[in-house]
Amino acid sequence: MERPKLKLELVFFHSPLHDYMVLEESRRSLLESLGKRFSVTVISYKNITAERLADPEKVYIPFIASGGCEETFQSYGFSLPLPLFFLYDNQSNSLPATLELSTYVTQGRLSFPIIFSEDEITEELLSRMLRMQQTFRKLKSTRIALFGDASPWLLSSKVDTNAISRMLKVCFQNIEIPHICKQYMHLTALSRENKELYNNILKKSTCLKNCTKDDLSDAIRMYQAMDELMVYYSCNALTVKCFDLIKSCQVTACLAISLFNQAGIPAACEGDIPSLLTMIMAGNLSQSPVFMANPVGYNREQNTLDIAHCTVPMSMTSSFCLNSHYETGVGIAVEGTLEKDVPYTAVKWIGNTLERFFVSEGVAVESKHSDNQCRTQMTLRLDRPVGDLILNAMANHILVVKGRYADILTTWNGFLSYLR
Repeated sequence: MERPKLKLELVFFHSPLHDYMVLEESRRSLLESLGKRFSVTVISYKNITAERLADPEKVYIPFIASGGCEETFQSYGFSLPLPLFFLYDNQSNSLPATLELSTYVTQGRLSFPIIFSEDEITEELLSRMLRMQQTFRKLKSTRIALFGDASPWLLSSKVDTNAISRMLKVCFQNIEIPHICKQYMHLTALSRENKELYNNILKKSTCLKNCTKDDLSDAIRMYQAMDELMVYYSCNALTVKCFDLIKSCQVTACLAISLFNQAGIPAACEGDIPSLLTMIMAGNLSQSPVFMANPVGYNREQNTLDIAHCTVPMSMTSSFCLNSHYETGVGIAVEGTLEKDVPYTAVKWIGNTLERFFVSEGVAVESKHSDNQCRTQMTLRLDRPVGDLILNAMANHILVVKGRYADILTTWNGFLSYLR
């Protein structure tokens, strides 16, 4: 079956001296050429409405159809989805006006191109534009539940939440750990949906190690308690100070975090906000689940990085068993086997305004099962020197997504520089 064409809406910007219908007709060949590759619609800037710009599956690009539209763009252009990309052609002083506008918009703070001619807009480029605009849309509707603050050992994993809210348009909701515990204790039975979830996990798990079926039931009950609070506070992403839950409830959040991430709700443990924000952005840009892991070893000679954690999304594994939490021996953790000889991308943003960035593609060379590390373990051979990760000081977590996404993540990092 033929894939549906990507949807592209061109928003014509032009001087008041020009008639829109005449300009559109003069670009008939350009529109026909684009129409062979994409599903193209056009609109004048005068007809911009919130409803017209609401399709999350459509890329919106301002087409600078003539010179003299710069002041008009000031009034209308910033209602378009971000990031902005411009289309120009060789008629009616389109290029000089586009150069003026791109300079005005970016002030030289972007490190990736945003001006394109018709023949430069490929399916790959438009797909990247779509994912970037979709990601910023998602960020604007993201409300993050902070279940407790950051774990005390995360000395370098702080952010300026006010600055992050201004940059990314995300909101934060503080929820105290006792609130989760109260909700958990209040639950005496799993919902029908979560009973089915319990049975499905038990069926798919290859074994239970150092844990019981009752531990699994308790772990899903914790997931249900957290999920109910997420609904109550209208949140769609979360961090949790998970070790406090172990002290108070004798149950881990490892399985809950795995399940949230598998369901497309970004979730980070240890109250690590930079890792969560990385998960949100990398997950949306790659349209894939993300594994938050500890770097537990590296080999400069082989250029490999060993990672491990207890919260891998089960959908990322080729198989999994259920084990106890590594550090405490309590509750449920996911011990997954990750596919070897396939590409992965390791990524992290960190800093008060996420100003430090690391990304490297690589290939999984081994999926281990040692009793001396967190339960899901993998060795990655990186494309970049592994020493770069150490020198760049990215703290004690790294985020891993299956596939090669360094290009779009690096481009997105340039957009973050602009947002600051």
